[in-house]
Amino acid sequence: MVLGGVVRDNMAQGRGNGGQQERVARVRGRVLNRVTNEPIGRALVTTVGDEYAAITDDRGLFEMKIAERVDQRQEAANVVGSRPAGDNIGVISQFETARAFQAKRPGFLENRQPAIGDVDQKSKEIEVTIYLVPEALIVGRVAVPGSEGDVRIRCELYRHQTIEGRERWQPAGSFTTWGSGEFRFSGLEAGTYRLITHEEMDRDSVAVGPGAQMFGYPPIYYPNTTDFSLASPIVVKAGETAQANVTVARRQYYRVRIPVRNTPLAEANVTVYPTEHWGPGWSLGYNPMQRVIEGMLPDGDYTVELETFGETTSTGVAHFLVKGEALEGAPLYSVPDSSVTVNVRTEFQSVPNGESQESAETISRERLVNFVVTLRPLEEFGSTGRESSARPVEGTENRTLTILNVRPGRYRVAAQATNGYVASIRSGGVDLLNQPLVVGTGGGVLPIEITLRDDGAEVSGTVEGAAGVKAHWQQGRTNIPKYWRVFLLPMGRMIWQEPPWYRTWDGTFRLSNVPPGEYLVVAYEEYQKDLSLPLGDEEFVRGLEGKGQRIHVETGEKVANVKVRALAGSDGE
Repeated sequence: MVLGGVVRDNMAQGRGNGGQQERVARVRGRVLNRVTNEPIGRALVTTVGDEYAAITDDRGLFEMKIAERVDQRQEAANVVGSRPAGDNIGVISQFETARAFQAKRPGFLENRQPAIGDVDQKSKEIEVTIYLVPEALIVGRVAVPGSEGDVRIRCELYRHQTIEGRERWQPAGSFTTWGSGEFRFSGLEAGTYRLITHEEMDRDSVAVGPGAQMFGYPPIYYPNTTDFSLASPIVVKAGETAQANVTVARRQYYRVRIPVRNTPLAEANVTVYPTEHWGPGWSLGYNPMQRVIEGMLPDGDYTVELETFGETTSTGVAHFLVKGEALEGAPLYSVPDSSVTVNVRTEFQSVPNGESQESAETISRERLVNFVVTLRPLEEFGSTGRESSARPVEGTENRTLTILNVRPGRYRVAAQATNGYVASIRSGGVDLLNQPLVVGTGGGVLPIEITLRDDGAEVSGTVEGAAGVKAHWQQGRTNIPKYWRVFLLPMGRMIWQEPPWYRTWDGTFRLSNVPPGEYLVVAYEEYQKDLSLPLGDEEFVRGLEGKGQRIHVETGEKVANVKVRALAGSDGE
């Protein structure tokens, strides 16, 4: 049994009209729990596209028949050369629909990848096994002292994820407590989470009338802290249920009003948090007609950030103190966000034979057409939507780019070239291959200077054990082979750029234009790993030592016969 691909089936045949024949295939299969390997009853199994469906019995078994018509004339034209020698399973016509199967059942996650059937050589039937992963749950109760069940608190989960090689905390769902104060997050993947509560005003205090003292419940980060970075992680595995209880405290709230200057009459996003303790859950609103930030907060020292949107964006930051009374704060001044210039220099060495220097220059410019430079924020949270990419400046033949509307913050400069490799990235005296780009509020940023070369090394080799998979596929016993991804991880420095990698199904790999340096070569099986690897984490990369092959490459060198074994999903974690 295999996952991924297209069913190749042996079908009973019957003649139809118009030079067509009808094929009928019997499909037998089962649905199993990925964690326990136990059968799953009452699961709904469908073909992708929902043309056919079946329900599993108490042993997890199902059966269905699939019929389709194939044009014999087209089939005859497609037979020659369409399959490996000695393959007697059948043929695939362009008129056949790809047959893939999926299943669903309450309490289990939907399978991301369709399951693909194999042909049993004895029974000549399609057989398929579908695995479902049981959901994880996080349940608990928000205690509200003094409440009689009339206060309902909105809870939110943040999940720890790796995006573009960097670790992030991303929103993973919200839930408003029932009258009992209980909450239930279901349908969760295995992972690491943080639980927070959002602000909630006490409705009884609001009903008292204008001028009365207001009360509310400030955010709490599980188990009982007001600092998101200090919240305890909740780790759940597939099929597990984690219990998390928190208690919120009723506090006095005061009106806050902060005028905004230099801001257009437009929508804006407002973020507020205790100073030096960024965290979600707090809120103030923006009134664009009056150009004022307003809302209610308890006593505390706060930072508020305002971001406008549009063709030209701006950002404003202000600090203020709430202490026992309503606050009419000092004005917040919004400052236009920065524009960053990127100058690209090429040092291409290769010139096609017979081409003039002028033609070589034209080719050099063409190589820059798909060159992309992106600023990716480094903050673990609060950086959603801040990624910015470069645009060419008219009349510069793509050698000068500009990145518009860059918000204040720390960024990783990611440069991707389809031809050649990135030899250096600098801004002033800062090496941006190993350090972040720091952008201040309204401050000028020195141009980014990027050098591209095309005299990199070539690295080739094999993933151990892959040859058997290739042979298995060639014999027709597997529809789609599994894949490996081979990475070349730079050693001795942070990985700010996407490392060289190669996707292979037959186990062989060849990477060209590899920058000179020291590398650790590792491979992962794609079907066992989502490949969201924290490659920017030096500790993670050091943990892979001994699980790959270390190599050193020089400019223009060819390094061959590199052998690595594939790491399973848990290796290196």
